[in-house]
Amino acid sequence: MTNPTGNRKALVASIVVATMVLASAAYFGLEILRSAAAKESRSDIGNVKQATNRIVAVVDGAEIAEAELLPFLNAGLDKAVAVDRAINKVVAANSADKLYRQAAKTAMQSARNEVLASVFINQRSLEVRNSVTEKDVKTFYETRVKEEDFTTFKLKFFVSVDGKEAQDVFDGVGRGEKEAMAKLTWVRKDGEHYMTAAEVPYGLGVAVKKLKAGQRLQPVTVREGALVLYVDDVKTNPKPELAKVESEIKDLLVAERFNEDMKARRAAAKIELRS
Repeated sequence: MTNPTGNRKALVASIVVATMVLASAAYFGLEILRSAAAKESRSDIGNVKQATNRIVAVVDGAEIAEAELLPFLNAGLDKAVAVDRAINKVVAANSADKLYRQAAKTAMQSARNEVLASVFINQRSLEVRNSVTEKDVKTFYETRVKEEDFTTFKLKFFVSVDGKEAQDVFDGVGRGEKEAMAKLTWVRKDGEHYMTAAEVPYGLGVAVKKLKAGQRLQPVTVREGALVLYVDDVKTNPKPELAKVESEIKDLLVAERFNEDMKARRAAAKIELRS
């Protein structure tokens, strides 16, 4: 049996929610903000740096920097409309601070770390990237890029929740039994099935690098069960020229230096874990 009162309340609630969503999208441009944020790229960081200092409006003493317009501008809005939307946001933010102080304080605390962490990551990454020299890249290439890193492997595998079955397949493959070989399938399904050691699942590339064509890896326990890896073929590839891997090397150096910087900062931080 239906409940007219309950249905009426549900209908009213749904209308209210729908109205709120439409109003927020139209008045504050929240949907535009979300889509623009999803498209944000490294090039936008440079735009932010250029737009940071210029103040485009002041609302009850709260300044609106040009950088705050970027999500709207990147979404295709006219600058005048973008300024209008930004003003609406500040009016709403100031109202929240006055009317709902405790809720606003909680929300600000929750958002603070995420916002500031993003600022640090963006700015520090740029600084670290700018510190990487051509000499750094060349040294990395000469000392750490090995020809063996570009050797590719054509791998087949078998996995079973039954350890005995995996061992039987391992033994059967070793004896060249057709039935056991037929149970193996390609690790990489596409193309010619070759992959580098770094691409081998479960971090087994180090072990695979020691094998030759026709050899197999002893059954290893993974999430899906007992895994058998068989090397069907090994292809030795030449070390690429520096120009072809320069960008990747620079990215690796930036990541390494950034991580080392974070480790040092964490070590220097006073951290208290509480239950």
